[in-house]
Amino acid sequence: MGKVAVVGLGIMGRGMADNLLKHGHDVTVWNRTAGRADDLVEAGAVRAQSPAEAAAGADVVFEVTANDESSREVWLGPDGIVAAASPGTVLIASATLSVGWVEELAAECERRGLIFFDMPLTGGSAGAQTGNLVMLAGGDRSRLAALDPVLGSISREVKYFGPAGSGTRFKLVLNALQAVHLAAFGEALKLAAAAGLDPAQVGPALVDRPGGVITELAWKSFGARPEPINFSAEWALKDLSYAALMSEQVHHPILDGVLSIFTEAVEQGRGHEDWSTVNEQRAPGSPA
Repeated sequence: MGKVAVVGLGIMGRGMADNLLKHGHDVTVWNRTAGRADDLVEAGAVRAQSPAEAAAGADVVFEVTANDESSREVWLGPDGIVAAASPGTVLIASATLSVGWVEELAAECERRGLIFFDMPLTGGSAGAQTGNLVMLAGGDRSRLAALDPVLGSISREVKYFGPAGSGTRFKLVLNALQAVHLAAFGEALKLAAAAGLDPAQVGPALVDRPGGVITELAWKSFGARPEPINFSAEWALKDLSYAALMSEQVHHPILDGVLSIFTEAVEQGRGHEDWSTVNEQRAPGSPA
């Protein structure tokens, strides 16, 4: 499985393509803004003129676009991946998408005899750059082992959750919980400042207890805004909206509250900021 296509060269797709090249795979790339592929082409990638051209002849195709709308276009458009993929090609949706769209896409791929996985990613920009992503897989488990040479080039672990759509379900649950943690941390610092405590002391103490990767990320982000960002507030809002849609029959007041915080941040023009700073009307005394 040496021929791999990456469709979508945002933070995650670029890191994936770069690591695939470093591991000796033949890599074809496509991005709507063609110039984003220039350095990858210089490193040995082939630039495709369309998603269909990227998919033609590939053994594995990764799609890493922004949302349902962009994903649908690159998969099912007239110059889309599905139009050019051959039976037996492994097609992997690694964007974070809605469950409804992923299930529709999985059914279309099955109808055409194409092998489909939804495999959203976690690990942030650092994981993408270093090849240490975690892949959250849904699909035919019996076919995963054959993908080891490719997946091992971009990730440190593959977590399997069930049939197609299961990886997406987990990713939406994961991102919802992480967003809750980030928003709660910002609120905790505001409470601390209002109570007369020094947030510069409170932050490190919260990293110690309750602790955790997300708490540490939130505190570091209050000290210095991440550059480059790990994940934008705009895309976090998209994922929270998909999570709420997935769980319409469940009462989720905490998710609703955090959804409203991210909505307000995006409406204030802060959608391109890192999601860890979403609750950042900075408390007095917090690090600048």
